[in-house]
Amino acid sequence: MRYRGAHCERDQTDPSRVTDWLAIMQWIQGAVERLENPRIDGKGLRDTPSDRPHGTKDITAMPEPWRRGYYEALMMYAKAAERVDGWVLDKSRNIVFPPEMMVGPSNPRPQPIPPGYKGAPKEEHCEAIFESPNDIYMRILSTEGLTPRQKMDAGLAYASWLEFKGITGPANIIYEDAVHLAASDLPPLLGGTPIINPDTWTLNDAAGPPSQNLLTALTAYATFRARHSDLTSAFPILVSLLKARRSLPTTPDSTSPLFTPSEPTASAKNFLSDTASLALRMVLPPAYPPPPDDGSAPPLRDAKELCEEAALSLHIGEILYASQPATREEGLGWTREAVDIAEEQLHKLGSSAADKDARTTCRECLGTGLGNWAEMVARLAREEAAAKEALAQTPPVKASWFGGLWGEGVVKEEDRSRWAAEEKVIVERERRAKELLDELEPPANGLSSIFSA
Repeated sequence: MRYRGAHCERDQTDPSRVTDWLAIMQWIQGAVERLENPRIDGKGLRDTPSDRPHGTKDITAMPEPWRRGYYEALMMYAKAAERVDGWVLDKSRNIVFPPEMMVGPSNPRPQPIPPGYKGAPKEEHCEAIFESPNDIYMRILSTEGLTPRQKMDAGLAYASWLEFKGITGPANIIYEDAVHLAASDLPPLLGGTPIINPDTWTLNDAAGPPSQNLLTALTAYATFRARHSDLTSAFPILVSLLKARRSLPTTPDSTSPLFTPSEPTASAKNFLSDTASLALRMVLPPAYPPPPDDGSAPPLRDAKELCEEAALSLHIGEILYASQPATREEGLGWTREAVDIAEEQLHKLGSSAADKDARTTCRECLGTGLGNWAEMVARLAREEAAAKEALAQTPPVKASWFGGLWGEGVVKEEDRSRWAAEEKVIVERERRAKELLDELEPPANGLSSIFSA
């Protein structure tokens, strides 16, 4: 009930109210404590060695559904802790406040308290009430019994939190650790050649299609570098990722454990009658959902992956546009191509639940791509207008006979209004894409862009 209550509050969509992260934190904290309690749901848990973070557990002996649920609860616990980081309990009144409202030496300019409260909390009466996100993420990363995919996802979330707090050095280390963890899924190459170039962090072409985990981790690391103006190193990584994605298989490998044969098995043919099956479903609990893909195999180059390719094209376009004036138009070309791909895939996708993730990815890509394209062209249009104004204020110079013959110094009107015309094209594309984008709510942590700063 606590776990579902936390999710219900987090996922509420009522525009008239604000999500109560304090309630979410209290619910999910209670769920984690119950899961770790050996007298309730934690029977069989073992403590880890003393050199691990306090409270870290060894969950190896627990059933897979329990391990999965525990991991999901811990991750939600960490995300909720990010929202209430530093909140304090006023022990004199037993009321919880955000740290910016506390009056004391550590906060000389407190924010006003909400209406209805009698007096701001004083620092001498307050103490931290919740575990910090840093401690929770370290507990997750030190937990024994999690899959590599789970630890990689936790590492990327932790690195994102550190980056948000401005702690970029440790964030860089965590991103690199996540990449190394993802690369460990793949078999070593002949001759000891590394899968990832240790100097450039680009993928080795001889390694074949990379795993889903490696694509996810390396993309996150490359965009981290791009966000922090390390464009010269981010660019080759993104190009190698795009090349690798274009080499992904389009059909599943029959030898892969994820491959499902089309012919029914003998046991499936001898199923119970409809009446007996209905009776059993009314008595027996439903089967627990199967574990998700562990990410150790290459993904298929389907609609979702094509939009992931488009997202990489967006990042490459951003870098080329921001690097130097000579590559601006090339960056625009990459951005236009990404928008075209995302819009095309959205038109092809159906409305089935199976296409939900692909639609979300493609819409995020299309929305970000249109925004980038508009921002790029708007800057060029402003420069174009300024140059046109400067030219109009320049006294006319009498052209020579040869200059008039060959058109030297003559600027055609269509050249001067090129970017203004493209702005009109973008407005039309946005109008056309509005129906595709309206179905998507803005993501909490969607596709990042260096133009969002």
